[in-house]
Amino acid sequence: MRSTGTIGIFAFDGCSAWITAGLTELFAIANVAIANSKRPPRIARFDCGFVGRSQRLVAGSHGVRFSLQPPRRRYDAIIVPPLWCESREDLERRWLKLKADVTALRGLSRRSRIMASACSGAVLLADAGLLANRRATTCWWLIEWFQRRFPDTDLVPDRLVMIDRGRWTAAAGSAYIHLGLELVRELAGDKVAALTARLMLVERRRGSQSPFITAESTTRDDSAPDVARTIHYLDERAATSVTIASACRALALNERTLTRKFRATLGMSPLAYLQSRRVARAKELLEDTDLPLERIVEQCGYEDVSSFRKLFTRHVGMTPREYRSAFGGVVTAPRQRRISGETPQ
Repeated sequence: MRSTGTIGIFAFDGCSAWITAGLTELFAIANVAIANSKRPPRIARFDCGFVGRSQRLVAGSHGVRFSLQPPRRRYDAIIVPPLWCESREDLERRWLKLKADVTALRGLSRRSRIMASACSGAVLLADAGLLANRRATTCWWLIEWFQRRFPDTDLVPDRLVMIDRGRWTAAAGSAYIHLGLELVRELAGDKVAALTARLMLVERRRGSQSPFITAESTTRDDSAPDVARTIHYLDERAATSVTIASACRALALNERTLTRKFRATLGMSPLAYLQSRRVARAKELLEDTDLPLERIVEQCGYEDVSSFRKLFTRHVGMTPREYRSAFGGVVTAPRQRRISGETPQ
């Protein structure tokens, strides 16, 4: 049995205090799980500390400061927490001030078996060239921006945690917990990871952040007018039986050329975009109404309930029934009638 699993949390000015500190406590809880494990774990404990580009105090978000340790010779994993920001523009301004930190990450990558990130921390990994030709995920509201900035990264936006050859990335917000638990599983074993999750009252998710992606999560790129026109056309008709072929005929566009432009701009095909909008509409109806699934399917431009259920489950990672159970709210009768198109009595 190895003595320790060595984890470095890469702290930098403006890092999210919640996630930076939360990661250290997650591995501290894992140490409690190791101490209470009935079977000998793979390691005796986790040794987790803050590391950065120099030995100094780092000012994280909301006035929280982190004291950095001298870098170790070797790490099992170094984790980059997200930047605290309120918009993509804010993130870009803050990111551009972190070039020295990005350089430090390149050096630290030679000391660590695993380089990981949570949420927008993937921006720093990608900027350091550490996600080139790797599959990765990041927070849902950065998807299109990230694809434009780092086209050499194979972004898998719906994944909660993405693991590819020593590069581990997590999606938005609390996905860092699932990243941490996967690292615990990797280094200490399944039993320790399961007990750590139990101590934290964390349920193991199905691996997708899709349930939290809204129809407003993506942006419109004005530099691609054909894409913008098609998006507008599809958005207006997503509740009908419109097809990509019929849209191309109506807009006098070549379907193959349009598909290429869609992939370059949005990182997806026109059909995938249309499906995502229909799934987003279904999510709204599941949240805000108690309409039966058959009616919801009709209002999303489909006729076959079974095929739409499969599409929804593939996109969201849970069935429509499970989604409604998790995210549905209390619905009043007037709200039901307005959405369903019925006239109040």
